[in-house]
Amino acid sequence: MHETENKTTLLKKRLIGYLWDPVLIYTVIAMTSIMYHYRDTMLTAVYSFASLVIGILIFRLFDFMMKHKVIGAAAYILLFYVFIQAAVLCMDYGEKDYPISFGIWFITPQAAVDFNKWYTFGIFLLFMFFMSSVIYYFTCVRYRIFMGFLIFIIPFAIYGKEAEQMPIVFIILMAVGYIMLLVYFRHLRDSDTVVVAAKKETWRAAGIYALLFAAAAALVPKPKVQADRTFIESLISAERFTDRLVGMLGILRDSSSGGQNRDVDNNTPLYYVAADEVLHFKLATFSTYDYIYDSWYAEDEDKEELDDYNAAPIDLGRAGDLTQAILTAAELDYEFAQEYGLSGYVPEEIVVPEERLAAIYSVYSGTELAPVPQFAKSLVWTNAGVTMKKMKTGLIRSRKRFPVSSAFEYRYYGDTFFTEGRNKEIVDIISRSDYSELLWDAFSVLHYADGDFSQYEDILRDEYLEYTDYCVSLLDYGGNERIYDLAQEITQGVDSDYDKAKAIEQYFFANDFVYDLKYVKSRSENAESFLFSTKRGVCYEYATSMVLLARAAGIPARYCEGYLVSELRDNSELDTDYVVTPNDAHGYPELYIEGFGWTVFEPTIAAAEGENEEKSLSEMLMIAGAMLFGLLVLIFVSIKIYPLLSHKFFIARCRRRTPNEAVKAVMYRLCRIYRISGVNTSHEAAEKITEISGANILVPADLFDAAVYGDAVLDNQEKERVLDAYISAYEAYRDIKKKRRITTA
Repeated sequence: MHETENKTTLLKKRLIGYLWDPVLIYTVIAMTSIMYHYRDTMLTAVYSFASLVIGILIFRLFDFMMKHKVIGAAAYILLFYVFIQAAVLCMDYGEKDYPISFGIWFITPQAAVDFNKWYTFGIFLLFMFFMSSVIYYFTCVRYRIFMGFLIFIIPFAIYGKEAEQMPIVFIILMAVGYIMLLVYFRHLRDSDTVVVAAKKETWRAAGIYALLFAAAAALVPKPKVQADRTFIESLISAERFTDRLVGMLGILRDSSSGGQNRDVDNNTPLYYVAADEVLHFKLATFSTYDYIYDSWYAEDEDKEELDDYNAAPIDLGRAGDLTQAILTAAELDYEFAQEYGLSGYVPEEIVVPEERLAAIYSVYSGTELAPVPQFAKSLVWTNAGVTMKKMKTGLIRSRKRFPVSSAFEYRYYGDTFFTEGRNKEIVDIISRSDYSELLWDAFSVLHYADGDFSQYEDILRDEYLEYTDYCVSLLDYGGNERIYDLAQEITQGVDSDYDKAKAIEQYFFANDFVYDLKYVKSRSENAESFLFSTKRGVCYEYATSMVLLARAAGIPARYCEGYLVSELRDNSELDTDYVVTPNDAHGYPELYIEGFGWTVFEPTIAAAEGENEEKSLSEMLMIAGAMLFGLLVLIFVSIKIYPLLSHKFFIARCRRRTPNEAVKAVMYRLCRIYRISGVNTSHEAAEKITEISGANILVPADLFDAAVYGDAVLDNQEKERVLDAYISAYEAYRDIKKKRRITTA
């Protein structure tokens, strides 16, 4: 029985020793910080636990290798082979149904690619073997400060390659862990010739020093530095490999989870733009949303191609043409006008927005899609020299990639159609009707009328057919009841499509939503989570949510991606006003307003507004430093002040107790202070206290036995004698502790 208990105790001690190994703890911290970078917050805890378990096993193998050189070396080679083969197997699984290879995925910013669990697990295996090997070797085998520092910066380099900030908690844990490791291997590690006797006291001092160092480092004000990565990025962009990377990532355009709009820090110029205002550029549209994967998918209507063009111009549509076509039918047919409430309106009342000019110059690797500004009327000129296709969604695509130096000149309409009161009034009336029936009736009126109305007939016929398709594919919000109820609540009492759309757009500005580039979503979050719980995200979340709310309110809508042209930067050589970089990648909704057509809305709270609520890394470090400083104060109070306060409080309480209760409390407290187990009798405890400090507590021991075992009733005079003995024993114990600290020092 005792042998079994001893084995169990020994096993517990070994396990505790393994878990408190500073090298293992540091390895787990490093691995956790690395795996957090790979975009799966929920699995970070799993990877942390796996690092702990695998680390224990690997370190035991390393301990074995230290004793058995030849066999140990063979075991290490075998372990290396196992890890590599497991990682390769993960990569093979990851490549199935995934558009890019592991190498491309690894060097690509994680914000710009979809999560791949197999690739991520492969990364974990590779880093686990590498980090555990180098950390163990350069601490336990050959202690090298410089190599230890290089290992320390590896997790920071993982974040730094994408200009991403490591979370504050990992920065502090890595720094404190590194310092504690230095202290341990410089001062606290036993060896064949040296045994550290006072480890407990030294660890306490080292721990306080580490916390003090971290707090001071965080609290010291730091200058704000704006990193300029343009030169480095231009060098990287010049490589053929970068072009290949961009091309391979282009495959992902069949789907989008908004990664390219999140946590991007790249100032490489893509386009220079000459325009008079901020514009949206459209490069892709998506029709189907998946709540499970929080992703958009392009359907056939997003890819449908119409006409081929070998050169400009390419007609893309005219603002107000649909409205004018309907009013022309109302002008020609009194009954039609009466039925749909359009009596008294004539086409001449429509105020067509002013035509404007935008010139776009590509300065980066070409793609198959040309950037198309919002409300584009036509592509009037290009030097691309390739065959182009106009797509159903208003995009322009080439049979092969546009040359790097392609230039495009567009005519587009200003976003002013609905600011004209008469325009909006007419469209509002149209949107309250049975729209499909109205379109067909208007077409019929023009088709049988005298005169040539073929242009308007084509518009109405095409619109009738397309609107039927829109009602099939672009009103699907997944049947989500919460989103439906919210859409009805937002649009309650609003009866026109445009006013409903504006109400949904404004909802995000009035309900505590925050634009947050650094917010990392968990794998279970989607548009519903964004609307009802987190309320934090980037343009992808805002645009996705508005599209789904609009569909739930009965308005056809689609998700678009491209760029928001808003960064002013002159280019005297090209005579342009704006520059477009990867930082400007943007998602936004397009809604179909009955009686007008497709219209751009912007529900995304401006980045500047969101960033006002986001603290800089320096500010967060200072907050963390203040918290650490508070922790130090708390530790100091607990070590220095609490024992004395507890002693005074105990005496005060004993004076209010009965003599019998007081003597019991004194004996129990003295046993706790002197760490004497409860298996000892009161007189055995008194003898041990005398041996330790010289204090005499025979009086409390005798009175304790009399009160507990003899049922004696003690008086206040005896209580005072017990308290005097307690005070003497307490002060004697404090003197012993002081002498020990002086001797150790």
